[in-house]
Amino acid sequence: MLDCHLPHEATLKAEDNAICAQCHSLAGNPDFPSLRLAEYDDPAHHFHPEGSDGAQCVACHMIERDYMGIDGWRDHSFRVPRPDLAAETGAPDACTDCHTDRSPDWAAAEIAARFPGSDHRGPHYGQVLAAARRDAPGVAALAEDTGQPGIVRATALEAAQGYAAPDLADRLAPLLADPDPMVRAAAVVVQRALPGPARATRLAPLLADPMKSVRIAAARSMLDVESGALSPSQGAVLGQAMRDWQGSLGNKQDFPETHLITGGMALTLRNLPVAERAFGEVVRLDPQRVEAWVMLVRLAAARGGAGAAGEVLDRALARVPDDPQLQALARELGR
Repeated sequence: MLDCHLPHEATLKAEDNAICAQCHSLAGNPDFPSLRLAEYDDPAHHFHPEGSDGAQCVACHMIERDYMGIDGWRDHSFRVPRPDLAAETGAPDACTDCHTDRSPDWAAAEIAARFPGSDHRGPHYGQVLAAARRDAPGVAALAEDTGQPGIVRATALEAAQGYAAPDLADRLAPLLADPDPMVRAAAVVVQRALPGPARATRLAPLLADPMKSVRIAAARSMLDVESGALSPSQGAVLGQAMRDWQGSLGNKQDFPETHLITGGMALTLRNLPVAERAFGEVVRLDPQRVEAWVMLVRLAAARGGAGAAGEVLDRALARVPDDPQLQALARELGR
């Protein structure tokens, strides 16, 4: 980050393509010896008139999208455009962002013709992740591929949750000892397919992992494990990991998502009063969070019957009147 931005001002160190040419140039930068020395800020590379919008490095390698409907932000992915993958994966296509009258196939053909020797061709991990969303569990092999970046492998493990089963948990168990903490933490979740005692045995070593994120992941996955499945020493380590988790939540009390997690934790532990308070805080912070309203209605029904549930539902419908989940609850309660 500090190579591009001034640390105390959050502004760029240079304007336009000069920011990228600090390193991506014939001179290069000794701090990044693997960069190919070449002239990038040149029509021979970007194929657009000098100074035009299309000639900007960010136009192709750091595309912009609107977030929250109004704020334009560049994604900082710094990727080589792959329009050949756009239709298959649903990924944004930098080329047709500007050439709106053209197709990704046209853009792919143009890039292939202009960069015939590029090694940015062929299979891509994005294809596997996109296929996983269509029920193609090739993500296990991607997670096991140590040639991929850790964040890619961790993403594959998150996708593998949809296919979690004991045999997949067994296959991916070696990743609990992976050198990359992102991979270790993501591998924990796949182990939820195991019954409590087996899961406790497998995850117990991670409760003492040097990385807090891994310890917290293990603690979360052992929340429903009966205390009798743990030895006294394991119980003590689990207690410390739980405190790490609770401490991390305590630093984010102004986010409704934090209270959703707290409510879910309380439900798992069958502590209904704490769950009710947590979900109540969610809707206080963000009255549009329907999932919290649904849980509050269910909790009111469990603790006070249909009348109490109806009162909570009326408050929810006053905030989110047209939500289908709340409408279904209203029908269920005969309101």
